[in-house]
Amino acid sequence: MFSRISLDQWQAFVSTVECGGFQQAGEHMFKSQSAVSHSVSRMEQLLDQELFIIEGRKAVLTPLGRALLPQAKHLLGAAQKLEHLADQYRPGLFSEQALAVDVLFPMEVLQQALLDFAEQYKEHRIRLYETALSGARELLEDGKVELGIASSLPSGYLQELLLTVSLVCVVGAGHPLGQVRRELSLDDMKHHRQVVIRDSGTRNPQNSGWLGTSQRWTVSSLAVAESFVERGLGFAWLPMHRVRQGLAAGRLRRVDLRHQREREVPMYMGYPEAYRRSEEVQLLARILR
Repeated sequence: MFSRISLDQWQAFVSTVECGGFQQAGEHMFKSQSAVSHSVSRMEQLLDQELFIIEGRKAVLTPLGRALLPQAKHLLGAAQKLEHLADQYRPGLFSEQALAVDVLFPMEVLQQALLDFAEQYKEHRIRLYETALSGARELLEDGKVELGIASSLPSGYLQELLLTVSLVCVVGAGHPLGQVRRELSLDDMKHHRQVVIRDSGTRNPQNSGWLGTSQRWTVSSLAVAESFVERGLGFAWLPMHRVRQGLAAGRLRRVDLRHQREREVPMYMGYPEAYRRSEEVQLLARILR
């Protein structure tokens, strides 16, 4: 039984949502506005339900459209990955495991898991995406990875808690906040620079934790944030497993806060229902677990 709706029509549907209308979607897909509109209309005829309603000049998703959007993105992402694998095919090297892992997850745990996985799947290639905040969720939704680890994953995916990461507020050894001999309030922090990590997601970027200072430097990686803090350029909440050595060596100091001295961030592992029977995904999940 063949699908009644083509990938091109699903692409027209997703592009209309992400670009904000039929005309913008047409420009994105190098098609006319009428061609995109016709594709979506044909989908609605085949489904016998509306995907959009027009409000003013904007196409707004119906409840059905909102329900179908995540799976439509996953379908298109999976199709792109399939073509990529075919393009890269070499005898004995067809398979690839793609996963998205939040930068807060302990790297030594991930490295050992991948080594253990490689013992059984020696010819598999690994594609690792290091993400922050909503980045892993988007990659899962778009079908670009089989498995994700992050503090927030898409609803409807199989997921479980792996571990909890402790974030502590730290500064470089010579930073003024490290010299204060009393408990500090968050108001005391407002006059100092904060270093934060940018959300790697693009559709609905998020912030996390306390962001009460206007003197904020936003960086793209955990390593850069650590480097800035060690050099005394600001304070940040960083994973205890990453700063433990710096604290022991005296390069870093914990800020003696009255509130939010330590934050707990859960790390969930998740994958789509379709991979419940995938031997590779299930093995990697068991190792990580």
